[in-house]
Amino acid sequence: MIGSDTNILVRAVLDDEDSESKLAKQFLKKVSEDKKLFISSYAILEMVWVLKVKKQSRKDIYESVLDLLDSPGIVIGQREVIVSALEMYIKGRADFGDYLILAEGKLYDAPKLASFDKTFCKDNSRAQNPKKYL
Repeated sequence: MIGSDTNILVRAVLDDEDSESKLAKQFLKKVSEDKKLFISSYAILEMVWVLKVKKQSRKDIYESVLDLLDSPGIVIGQREVIVSALEMYIKGRADFGDYLILAEGKLYDAPKLASFDKTFCKDNSRAQNPKKYL
């Protein structure tokens, strides 16, 4: 099994650099066909951030991550957490990272999240300003 760095994922998704994009797609296809590809949850988090910076729509980002999750031969780190975060992300307005933190917290018996992010707290009843706990 071999892991994939974020830059491989980004090159394949964006298809923005001819030689690297082509090589990235070939690599991902070959290694996943051999059922030997691991993608860390952190690589997915970084990929989402890069795609957002590159002005990809929420829907496009959602579909890119979903494609990875649905690909046979790929092992995804913290898969349940990624799936949960992705579902919240497509329905909400906060960053994917916020939803990832919330989803992982739920897995570890921390269903609520303290945050100063007003939009996140307004959209998600599980996220609250820390002063609520004081």
